[in-house]
Amino acid sequence: MSIAPFSVVALCLALAACQDDTPAPAPPRTARVVEVSPAPMVMSAEGSGSIAAQTTTNVGFLVGGRVNARLVDVGDTVTAGEPIASIDPSDLQNQLDSAKGQVSAAQAAVDQAAPEEAAKKKLLADGFTTQAEYNLALRALQNAQADLASAQAQQRLAEDQLGYANLASPVAGAVTRTGADPGQVVQAGQMIIEVADTGALDAVFAVSQNIASLATIGVPVTVWLQSDPNISVVGAVRQIAPEADPTTGTYTIKVGLKDPPAVMRLGALVRGRVQSDGKEVYSVPPTALLQTGEKGEVWVVGSDNAVHKTPVTVERYDTDAVLISEGLKKGDLVVIAGVNSLAEGQVVNVDKVEAK
Repeated sequence: MSIAPFSVVALCLALAACQDDTPAPAPPRTARVVEVSPAPMVMSAEGSGSIAAQTTTNVGFLVGGRVNARLVDVGDTVTAGEPIASIDPSDLQNQLDSAKGQVSAAQAAVDQAAPEEAAKKKLLADGFTTQAEYNLALRALQNAQADLASAQAQQRLAEDQLGYANLASPVAGAVTRTGADPGQVVQAGQMIIEVADTGALDAVFAVSQNIASLATIGVPVTVWLQSDPNISVVGAVRQIAPEADPTTGTYTIKVGLKDPPAVMRLGALVRGRVQSDGKEVYSVPPTALLQTGEKGEVWVVGSDNAVHKTPVTVERYDTDAVLISEGLKKGDLVVIAGVNSLAEGQVVNVDKVEAK
């Protein structure tokens, strides 16, 4: 019995159809990865500021009066002990003269009471007077001596106050403000001049909260003149304001300068840059990050070439990198492309690229 040609063709077509229903397994997908390793996070910031004295002193008279003369003005330099102003000494001289008169009167009273007390003491010893009489003489002498001591103290005070009529600078530095002119009546303690200590200078910067939170005392800062970047000096952070300025919302950071150039005078505009190493982090491209919840995640290729979703802690976002502080370890292979089309446990072919 023979088979018709049509039947043979149909049988072949049926067998071919059965073979097409069983597709060949697809090869693993290629995944581009980088091998991560920890490195210190570089903290860098730059800003504008100005030169200021670390300390300023308000200098004023210890007594009130009318200003006779002010010998210095804003911009002048003064040395410690240099005369800077004076007030009219007439009233102070009158007070001293009055005090001297009181001392003379008190001394006369002592000179009179002392012999009388001595005489009564001898009479008491010889039995020619009573104890009560002697006690009166003794009390009169003691009162006279007390009055003399008080008058002498008042004289010393008057002498000191007369000396205060001439004002000398207690510190060396530059005069940055004046508070009274000749002819003006001033009170004790009122500021006559303000002296800035030019021997200890700061570069003062107003920075944002982000920069202030990274700053620490003692961090080196390079400071240079805005008008001439070639003139620079290295200082260190000396003071960080604990509160923000209520108007600008910025924090004041003071950088102490060691041996600054002479051209870095008070008020000079400067620029500053700080750069230091922070905690160790892992750097991956932004394309590696999966933001599926509160924490970021990345795909890490295991030893079996399967990808596993790994939660990570992002320390900082840069323009071309994401800095991860927790969740990775040295040598991990992190997928950096096509992360949204992978599935947990999916096997991939690894295409390692060099980390930038």
